[in-house]
Amino acid sequence: MQDDDDSRFSRTEDITERARDLREDVSATESKLWPRLCKGRMGASFRQQHPIGPYFADYCCVSLKLVVEVDGPLHDRRRDAARDRFMTARGYDVLRFSVQEMDTNFRGVLETIHDQVQVRLAEKKARGPRPKRRNTQNPSP
Repeated sequence: MQDDDDSRFSRTEDITERARDLREDVSATESKLWPRLCKGRMGASFRQQHPIGPYFADYCCVSLKLVVEVDGPLHDRRRDAARDRFMTARGYDVLRFSVQEMDTNFRGVLETIHDQVQVRLAEKKARGPRPKRRNTQNPSP
């Protein structure tokens, strides 16, 4: 069952607009990463500036509960820690990379993300398919 935080249908118009604004205002480093994550190129689908509660994850793979954050030089570590705790409490794992790390070791960052995606895909496959949810609001006759 999906949490309200995961559902694209629980978003308000304001949240959707804020996510759009954030997607338009990305750093050069972030814009280099997105083409590698979008359209399932890592083996799973990521969303850019995905809302999770009051926060927006830079990149989020909802199906694998994996968040990728790119931190610029002005990030507040205490706020980041609170954000990570919030996301972790909702079952997400957060991978955090600095812009400097992205600029100096981009291949290593991509390998780390890819490895984490592959581990999660293998775990998901080992668990087997999730049982289908029954529609309890509008049961069929």
